[in-house]
Amino acid sequence: MNVESDGQNIENGATRDDTIEDLERKLNEIPDSANLHYNLGLAFARAREWEKGATEFRVALKLKPGLLEARVNLAGIMLQKGDYDGCINESLRALEFRPDIAEACVNIGIAFLHKGMLDQAEKSFMEGLTIDPNSVIAHINLGNIYLTTGNLDKAVEHNSNAVRLKPEFGLAHNNLAVAYFQNQDLEKASIHAEEALKLGYQVHPEFLEQIHKGQ
Repeated sequence: MNVESDGQNIENGATRDDTIEDLERKLNEIPDSANLHYNLGLAFARAREWEKGATEFRVALKLKPGLLEARVNLAGIMLQKGDYDGCINESLRALEFRPDIAEACVNIGIAFLHKGMLDQAEKSFMEGLTIDPNSVIAHINLGNIYLTTGNLDKAVEHNSNAVRLKPEFGLAHNNLAVAYFQNQDLEKASIHAEEALKLGYQVHPEFLEQIHKGQ
């Protein structure tokens, strides 16, 4: 979620700093502004008011069907709410308009993961990485898939990429530690588990104990 307007889609006096109240006031003056509805949807989504956000994104799309940011964010809200089929359908509709939206592919992958469909999830994440090789979320989720399926070399590869791209991401260090541990590289597992702790990630105490016992 959170594909934001690139500035050219913000019109009618809206700014990124507008509050929900500001946007609602502006919409009272210009009720048919797709972009104001989109911005209000973003504001509601940031406040985790999912239903209101979804409503605003749908209005924006009705007024301006080509506003793909609204469709991707609507799919993200569906993902948050556990409507995985809805997320997949909206993401696919966005990709029909423009097949190079990495976030749509990633949303589809996460939805498939929740449905337990690992092959489809892997394919979607790989498609996302083809578009955006720097997608940390795609790398993290592929790493998890490969840990689950026992492909440890690929698990290390993708979690290492996530750490390289976002070194302050504690979850990425934790997952890389798990991959190294399962690959019997206890020294590197310990390094990344400790780094995850430093970054505030709650590494499982039993996992830490297993690392220390193995060294």
